[in-house]
Amino acid sequence: MRDVAKEAYDKTTVGEVGWMRPDTDKGETVEGFQSAALAADVMQNDGLIQIRTVHHESTSGHHLVDAIQFLKRR
Repeated sequence: MRDVAKEAYDKTTVGEVGWMRPDTDKGETVEGFQSAALAADVMQNDGLIQIRTVHHESTSGHHLVDAIQFLKRR
């Protein structure tokens, strides 16, 4: 399984805004993306990123996180 949070972080330049999302073409699910959402929280606590926007899906009724916009700080 790929590390969505780390890949998005590595692809983004310091000071730029990036997005973390599950890749459905690779078989990733919104349910599985919840671990990336937790990893993003840890990255923010460590000062690596600043989370700008957290989007929650509305189709399942569980309001799971399905996208995160972040600013790379270092």
